[in-house]
Amino acid sequence: MFNDDLFSLKPASFFQMSADCKHIEIGPSHPFPQISKQTKKRYLLPDTSGLCGEQKFADVYIAWNQEGIELLLEVSQPLEKVIYPDFSKGDSFEVMVDTRDVKTSGYNTKFCHHFVFLPEPIEGKQGMEITRFRQEDSHELCSPDDLLVQANLASKKYSLSVFIPTHCLHGFDPQNFGFIGFTYRVNRFQDLPQHFSAVSKDYQIEQQPSLWASLKLVK
Repeated sequence: MFNDDLFSLKPASFFQMSADCKHIEIGPSHPFPQISKQTKKRYLLPDTSGLCGEQKFADVYIAWNQEGIELLLEVSQPLEKVIYPDFSKGDSFEVMVDTRDVKTSGYNTKFCHHFVFLPEPIEGKQGMEITRFRQEDSHELCSPDDLLVQANLASKKYSLSVFIPTHCLHGFDPQNFGFIGFTYRVNRFQDLPQHFSAVSKDYQIEQQPSLWASLKLVK
């Protein structure tokens, strides 16, 4: 008798995803809430919920400039509960970035980053880097104080504006490296998450940058 769990890989597991990450002129002051809805659409990441076999409940926007990377998460459900330190069991937004988009490594290199952002601060923390490395290949984790997070909570939805400055992105060099590896996981309390590329039910995506999508830094 076959074990269904052995054959649960989603279609996303068989494709290398890619998309554009467009340049934005505005500096590190949460630009997405300041621009029109029509302009904002340019920065919307593709919906991959069909490939991941998931229900879509969030939109994620991304942009870059020399100052860093700007993200906007829009969740079409109300905030339920934030949990810390076991943040993945509550509402949270995980972002993974490889500043050199290395697809040949099966583990995190010094250019890889794993951040988590919370809709509400817990113990004074709302954004932090939690990257796990092999001892011989790592960088110093950035200070939570350097990550800018702004939440907008409503009765039926919420959003998170996030800015990750360049000095928190080891190896981020858009002039010489035109791609970044990228994926995300949007967690929700007592319900299934939403992913961008590989699904965490099948893989430890936070430690496998070869499975992250490639984003072209378009100016």
